[in-house]
Parts: sequence; structure tokens; C-alpha cells
Amino acid sequence: MSRFEIMSQTATGRRQALVWSGNGECRDDQPGFQPRKLPILGHGFATLQSTSFTSGCGGLDWKSRGIVRGKVKTGGKLLTTGNVMFVNKDGISTSSTISVDGEYNMVDAPLGECTVTVVVNKLPTDPGVRARLSGKGSGPKMPEGPKMPGTEVVPDSPPLPSAPSIPKIIVPIDDKYAKPETSGLKFTVIKGEQTYDIEL
Repeated sequence: MSRFEIMSQTATGRRQALVWSGNGECRDDQPGFQPRKLPILGHGFATLQSTSFTSGCGGLDWKSRGIVRGKVKTGGKLLTTGNVMFVNKDGISTSSTISVDGEYNMVDAPLGECTVTVVVNKLPTDPGVRARLSGKGSGPKMPEGPKMPGTEVVPDSPPLPSAPSIPKIIVPIDDKYAKPETSGLKFTVIKGEQTYDIEL
């Protein structure tokens, strides 16, 4: 019987956990075996989130992790979307989404010297959506359908807490930051909380 854990962090910073048991083979007699933490990215400008997947016989040792927070900039401009990943020398990795305010919050970063990568989602091919997300237009106006009684929206009403934040402008970065061998970004993670602002 193997135990599996999924830890996910949404674009709003809310973390979720799913744990289940099931039949499966768990081998620890292979050279270099260790529980692995792999990023699984479900991305889209309407439902952007980052999920970390861990499988192993014993699960994660949360005491051997650090908490890293910071902002990501390029040319003095804050990024509005994307993903930050830390990979240490043992190959253990974890990732966090970048909010529309350019902030990331990694609550389970692996300890030790880490190579850092940053990925920004590409603009979609649709001209209208591309123009809106790049800050160059609002795109074609969609016709309004009939309104149902009681569904009127108050102009100044705040969005629902669970509603994802959609960036109005995407700040592009060099593709080299997406690869560990070319990013040139390093940070040593220690136990506890720390701040690491990333300047690209």
C-alpha cells in the first residue's frame, strides 16, 4: 500500500491538500531513490494554479523545508503571471505561482543551494485576447444576453474570494530563465522564513 500526497497552491495563495492511499509499488532499493516533489502546472489565464506532487513511502519531511517569499521583476517592472521553481543539488524541486502583483510565496522550498527558474506563460494566439493581455486593447466586445432577475451586478462590488486574478498585462522575459542550466539564478534556502526578490 502506498501513500500519496498532493499539495496545491492557487493563484490567490490558498493551499490545498489531498491525501489518499492505494495499491502500488514503492521501491526504495534502487540507487539514488528518494521521495520526489514534482511540479504539475495547470495554467490558463482564467484558472492559473500551481500544484506540487509528492510520492513516496514516507511523504515529505516538512521540517527540512524553508519558506521563501519575494517579488519578481525584469527591467524594474513587476511580473504579473508565471511560475518560480527552486531545485536543490539533490534534485528536489518545488514551485510557486507569481501573482498579478509580482509576488510569489513558496512555503515548502528545499533546503540548501538552489537553482531558480522563472517561466512566464506565452500570450495566446487569438488577436483579441492577445491585445487585451498585452495591454494594447480590450478585444472585441461580446454581445450581452438577457439578464435574469436578481442577477444584477453592483459596479463597485468586490470579486469573490475564490475568483482567480487575471493579469491585464503580461510582462515578457528572456526564455533563458526557464532552464536551470541557463537561468543563472541561485539562492541558498535555510529553515524558517526568508525573502528573496528576483531581478531578471
